[in-house]
Amino acid sequence: MLDEWPFNLRFGDTYYVEKEEELVGGRRGLTLVVGPQHPGSGHMRIFLVLDGDVIVDAFPDPGFVHRGIEKLAENRPYWTLIPLVEKASIMDSANIIYPLVLALEKSLALEPPPRAKYLRLIMAELTRIRTHLYDLALLGIFLGHSTAFMWGFALQDLIAEVFAKIAGARTTTAYLVPGGVRRDFKPDHVELVERLLRKVEAKLNDFKNLFLDNPVTRARLEGVGVLDAKRVAELGVVGPFARASGVDFDVRRAYPYDAYAELGYEPVVDKAGDAWARTWVRWEEVRRSIELVRRALRELPQGDVIDSALLFKNPEYRREGISGVMGVYTYMYPEPGEWLGVAEATRGLALAQLWASGLQRVYRMRFVTPSWRNLRAMIEAMKGERLADMPAVYMSFGYFPPEADR
Repeated sequence: MLDEWPFNLRFGDTYYVEKEEELVGGRRGLTLVVGPQHPGSGHMRIFLVLDGDVIVDAFPDPGFVHRGIEKLAENRPYWTLIPLVEKASIMDSANIIYPLVLALEKSLALEPPPRAKYLRLIMAELTRIRTHLYDLALLGIFLGHSTAFMWGFALQDLIAEVFAKIAGARTTTAYLVPGGVRRDFKPDHVELVERLLRKVEAKLNDFKNLFLDNPVTRARLEGVGVLDAKRVAELGVVGPFARASGVDFDVRRAYPYDAYAELGYEPVVDKAGDAWARTWVRWEEVRRSIELVRRALRELPQGDVIDSALLFKNPEYRREGISGVMGVYTYMYPEPGEWLGVAEATRGLALAQLWASGLQRVYRMRFVTPSWRNLRAMIEAMKGERLADMPAVYMSFGYFPPEADR
């Protein structure tokens, strides 16, 4: 569309409005840079081509918080990859490491016991609730609703406090490990989680009345950034953002793993495909996750929380805790070959693909995150909208730049 693309600017230029350029059809337009900044575009820069205040085209420039996770994985023992990978999606730590742990278990021939599978589901769904509240809070501040921002963060902070008591860390808990979980629930943890759910649920209606049912919020989101099911499928969108356009796919139902195979899950689906639908689907998923956690707590099995093979190699695990099992990993080697793990992270399908060569370090790791998959759709949804609607479209996709950049 443009004869020249404005990446070759003078050294040191960080923000500019480019001169008018000739657009298709003889129209005139401006190339405007948005970001990287908070709030507005997060750790990403977007080049917008404007005709007046209408977005004619948009070009993302991600990579400002690239961590090099896939390359670093080649030089570290496999059991140290979990805290490395979870930093890609800080709030969604339990879900983003799920595919890696599943792939490692296949390569090590490990199977978590039933209790561990339920504990994994509980922590994963609590993490999902927290991440959705985090994203909805950011959507609030992107729309200029500072109260929604503060309330959303206050609610997700309650979950952080519970994580600290269960796993010893507020956010990046590294709770899942090959063959099980890092720590078992203590006797009072079940009641702790139930109290948390009651507290969060009691506040959800107030948050909904304050923010989601606010007529200004609805006006800013309804009919904005529309993508139909066909376009969403063409762009490879995943997660609640695909389900908001009528694509009824969720890994937890299509390819159930761990306790999802026993408890089941029915996805939340809408057909509107606009920014409001993408927001509503995530809001309803919070309630579905609360119900799922309650079911898991009621049916939580007794027993060990780590594979019996690991216990056999270190019977002192019950006394030593996870530190004893971590020592076992040092003389276990992934079977050579290609191993794949897939899970439903909060923002959509996450995939970890490992190539093992019989050493403690994987030969290659491919790590695909939902925010990267959804980036193209987010940009497409901006086209034809007003410049003032760009932040609403952006955060309606829950885009998290570190997760995309990896």
